Amino acid sequence: MARLVIVSNRVSVPEEGAPRAGGLEVAVKAAIKRGSGIWFGWSGRVTPRSNIEVQEIVRDKITYIVADLGREDFQEYYNGFANRVLWPILHYRVDLAEFSRRDLTGYLRVNDLFARRLHNILQPDDLIWVHDYHLMPLARTLRELGHRNRIGFFLHIPCPPPEMLTALPHHDRLIPALCDYDLVGFQTGDDAFNFSRYLARECGLHSHDFNFPVGDRAMRVDVFPVSIETAAFARLAQRSANSPFVQRVLETLVGGR
Repeated sequence: MARLVIVSNRVSVPEEGAPRAGGLEVAVKAAIKRGSGIWFGWSGRVTPRSNIEVQEIVRDKITYIVADLGREDFQEYYNGFANRVLWPILHYRVDLAEFSRRDLTGYLRVNDLFARRLHNILQPDDLIWVHDYHLMPLARTLRELGHRNRIGFFLHIPCPPPEMLTALPHHDRLIPALCDYDLVGFQTGDDAFNFSRYLARECGLHSHDFNFPVGDRAMRVDVFPVSIETAAFARLAQRSANSPFVQRVLETLVGGR
């Protein structure tokens, strides 16, 4: 059976028996809990050294593979290009972007580093699911390394129209790199439409039902809104309705219940 390999900027390895939460955790938990899988990314630790080896930790049949970032990588890739250029522009705030060629180099370097570490652990039938703007060019490097796996990408933040995407320095190097994914997912229909317009205007790619021809294959653009676990919250609300606190609140209302 094919493994699901999740790749994200930050991986928070759960402590034994501790509750797990977070937006990305909600997005992928339902998929990865069905069987064994791998979650790969940055450990959240910054070290004075670079080229730190990966660490492998197993929790509840999930293998977490994490790597530290050197200080220079952290400043250029994470604090720099990801958070000072990509985040504001993708949120329609071009006025807040602070571009540095050095930060772009660091962003591309860390993506290359992640791809090469993944290269050592991937199997031909692995299904790879990459998350968010930190890792947009990751699939391109994996393709260059010879991987023909199915690779999906999901953007957790907005995707503005092409008129704004072209304000991104070196957009012609970064946005078309998403075409190396087999599936590119967005939160809303507007986000998917904006990306499709960019592909048509800047790359000359036109879709049929949001399927874009890319070389000898097709890339699909689609919408996958990430929400909360509604059933779990409904059960919690139902249980809470009978709690002493809720009963006291109801008694204070005019007319009681």
